[in-house]
Amino acid sequence: MNIRLYLLLSALLAGLARAQAPATQDIPDEIVKKVDPAVVAIQHERAGGSGFIITRDGYILTNGHVVRGDDEEDPMQTAKSITVILNDEQKFPAKVIGFSMDPDVALLKIEASRPLQAVEFADSRRVQIGQRCFAVGMPLGLKRTFTRGILSNVERTDLGTETKVFQTDAAINPGNSGGPLFDHEGRVLGLNTYGQSGANNLGFTIPIHVALALKESFLAHGRFVRADLPVYMTSELYAELARGLKADKGILVSAVLRNSAAYQAGLREGDIIIETDGQPCSARTQAELLDYNWELTIRKPGTDITFTVLRGPATARQRLTLKAKLEAMEPLPKWRYHAGEIVEHRYDALGLGVRQVVSLSRLLFRLSDASGVLVSTARPTDPAGKAGLKEFDIITHVAGQPTPDVPAFQRALEAQLAAHAKAIELTHVRGKFTLVTALAPYYGQRGSKVALLVPTRDHEYAELLRRELVASGATVTTAGPGAKLNAADFSMILLAGGAGGRELGNDAETLRLVKEAYAAKKIVAAVGPSAIVLAKAIPTIAGKKLTTSKDDSAELIKLKANYTGKSVETDGKLVTTTGFDRATVRDFLKALYRTARDNE
Repeated sequence: MNIRLYLLLSALLAGLARAQAPATQDIPDEIVKKVDPAVVAIQHERAGGSGFIITRDGYILTNGHVVRGDDEEDPMQTAKSITVILNDEQKFPAKVIGFSMDPDVALLKIEASRPLQAVEFADSRRVQIGQRCFAVGMPLGLKRTFTRGILSNVERTDLGTETKVFQTDAAINPGNSGGPLFDHEGRVLGLNTYGQSGANNLGFTIPIHVALALKESFLAHGRFVRADLPVYMTSELYAELARGLKADKGILVSAVLRNSAAYQAGLREGDIIIETDGQPCSARTQAELLDYNWELTIRKPGTDITFTVLRGPATARQRLTLKAKLEAMEPLPKWRYHAGEIVEHRYDALGLGVRQVVSLSRLLFRLSDASGVLVSTARPTDPAGKAGLKEFDIITHVAGQPTPDVPAFQRALEAQLAAHAKAIELTHVRGKFTLVTALAPYYGQRGSKVALLVPTRDHEYAELLRRELVASGATVTTAGPGAKLNAADFSMILLAGGAGGRELGNDAETLRLVKEAYAAKKIVAAVGPSAIVLAKAIPTIAGKKLTTSKDDSAELIKLKANYTGKSVETDGKLVTTTGFDRATVRDFLKALYRTARDNE
């Protein structure tokens, strides 16, 4: 071979080898140094995960499931005490600006004393299969891990998510949830959500352009506000369906809820949408359909939208223009593995819980058009179950009063409970049948007269306390700071909790009432920070066993109370609780009832 040709070929092959080397080499040191300071650990009372800094003033992205609490009744409740740990081990309390479970994204904010190092973003709309990437996170028990791989799929649509997600073979270990997936230049491609163990060791990642759209909604509204035209469903025109319908392109309208906004706008089942706001639209794959729906979802509610549709048989199709206005989507119902966004209003004493009915609930669960509230809990051994109520029943009337929404239901039910009705007539709809039954409460606290003192701001679980006491037969008087109540009129004084509970400790009337009630041997109880009021008001508090929130324990000790740290504490007629969550508050109520029974 000619020596010059040999040398030229050798140089060319060496250049190709150098160009391909990064695919098998370690992550370069300069890239590690670039991204490492922007990745954080997130911890709270339940568990934790990872996250990454997106602005120098302390905004952080992570997963919604990393910061969500475990409150079954309120799926949008966050964990109580969230801490962010930087790569240099500095710790900061974090505030949740907003979070969503689908897409699984949360935005946090910390207040650091210095500008922080933030990530750079890649264009996640332009990714390719085979593209090199690496994941960074804080696996449980480890300081930091880097795992590398490739994007093995950029259009996974079979995971039940609202948007398509990326699939990677870069390992996403337990604790890595919420961490970033970087490209080979150290720019964020997406938000790691979870890994799938097994032979393939797959990880799944939310594209960063999706996460950033949610970030904007969280900043503006504190939650993810979706745009919607309720209620219609669409389907992609896959090859076989397109041939059957004789349609080259478009998006099929597969269902329309009768009398909904979509129906009133003129959409009908079988329509083929070919343009949206004058722009051609089509979806041959599920990924393309999700992309189309997502772009509508993130539009501003209240904006106008125009559909151009084809209607009728292929031989005589009409071309129609339909105009509508996008609305803010109703909260999502609990469905399959999604926790939903709708609060349950539970009466534990009745074994009954209800939620507001939304349009999507009717479509998903094939509910009737009846106006009422949806039964979400009906325990078989409690009054609700004994009355024959079942999950997905719709209660339309209580004692003859219409209950079109949760507030109307609560007013009607609690009027009957306050009157100690022996049997409360309920009308409910199940499928195509309208049924009548009667709820027979057990009023175990009948005769108890409770003064429920509620701070004017930042209180927690006051509504739960009132609701459960009424359902148990107690007569409840709710009052705030400054109320002039007489201890002799009540058998129990109960102080609600939350951060505002400290406010009650500065109220002379509250302190007087607690002092007089304790001296008169009444039951005195407090939730969370309001336990400090008991220590301030009762002169002989020294040595008495009390509990409160961890943050307030030092003040309780300073006031010479015997702080135990237990979730619920009883000492004679003093009953206190940390008020940590609903389950703790319900345990506290049981302790109250036991104390009342023991002192009859």
